[in-house]
Amino acid sequence: MDAFLSLTLSSLGWMMVPFLTEFFTKKTHTKQYLHASSHHFPAQKFGVLSTLATRALRISNEIHLEKEKSHLLEVFKNNGYNKTQSLKAFQRACKGPRVKTAPVDPISKVHLSFIKGTKDMIAHFVRRKNISSSFKPLRTIKNSLSSAKDPIDPKDMKCNYLVPCSCGIPYIRETG
Repeated sequence: MDAFLSLTLSSLGWMMVPFLTEFFTKKTHTKQYLHASSHHFPAQKFGVLSTLATRALRISNEIHLEKEKSHLLEVFKNNGYNKTQSLKAFQRACKGPRVKTAPVDPISKVHLSFIKGTKDMIAHFVRRKNISSSFKPLRTIKNSLSSAKDPIDPKDMKCNYLVPCSCGIPYIRETG
């Protein structure tokens, strides 16, 4: 049995599992991913599509690949992505990993608020000028919520402290 398994593995390649024919999903799986209309950076949204497409291409065998691809295209459609975006994810997955060039140190860095559409144009412009950009939301949930704790006056804080003495008896006191 071991010889058959190793022969099957070597003939199929290292990325495939010979006994895996199709993906298993639980009945409770909602098939909901990052929605196309969400206010996330476009690269993050496209990353979800391309990750799922790459996973399907690497794990599925030839028999079930078309079924898995049509299933993913339907899932992408239900999550608000158009057919062009979905097919582009599969095209990028077929190309394989991209070779990264050595990064050039940016001249400076700019922090942009996330405003759909506008932010992308500004980020593209500053990237061409070798300026790094990062994105921060205008408001966060943490900023919107009030603190559950009452502020404590430093004068009201009590503290115990110990000071060693040369006589061998430690000096222990409490502040406040």
